[in-house]
Amino acid sequence: MLGVVIPTYNEADNIRELIKLIRDYVPEVKILVIDDDSRDGTAEIARQLGAITFVRKDEKGLGSALRFGLLKAYELGLVRVATMDADLSHDPYYLPSMFKASENADLVIGSRYIKGGKIENWPLKRRIISSGANLIVRLLLRSPIHDNTSGYRVYSTSAIEAVKDCITAGGYEFQICAVYQILRRGLKVVEVPIVFKDREKGKSKLNSEKMMKWLLYVLKLSLRF
Repeated sequence: MLGVVIPTYNEADNIRELIKLIRDYVPEVKILVIDDDSRDGTAEIARQLGAITFVRKDEKGLGSALRFGLLKAYELGLVRVATMDADLSHDPYYLPSMFKASENADLVIGSRYIKGGKIENWPLKRRIISSGANLIVRLLLRSPIHDNTSGYRVYSTSAIEAVKDCITAGGYEFQICAVYQILRRGLKVVEVPIVFKDREKGKSKLNSEKMMKWLLYVLKLSLRF
């Protein structure tokens, strides 16, 4: 059985359209929304649309929400689980091909940095930050993956078991911890090209403090080699 985990915080402007599109492309999928106590009614909308919705009042952060959602999906018996952003930057159009690729891989990454992949509507600053972050991971952690920071992924049950150890990766660093733990176990990772589109509604959650926290986390991981 297939699943999709969507972390949310104040995404009422996007969640309705996203859930509809997911069901258009993968009608049989189970949708899990992990909401960090949004004040704009995001969780209520998700419930009305039939998503399995969890509201976290005492815990915050993208990484912890992803880990929470993946483990809940595992408990529900879902064998292949996608993760994606709620802001429509991850097009559900790619879900069928990503799930197909996951039949022969433990982690499928929707990649912006392989042939056929690209980014639309991002300012130069965001492009530099993203490219630089991936270069840092490839150099310091010796990752063979081109797009280590992409949050558009499909995990197998083995990959979900691997990321159980990412307890301290509460923010954007979860993506790096997941790659690190999965590669460390010798699991198979493949990348498929996607076109990433910047959000049109709402505000990005990325800021300087979160970027610095991410960098320090990667540096600590690199010391384990």
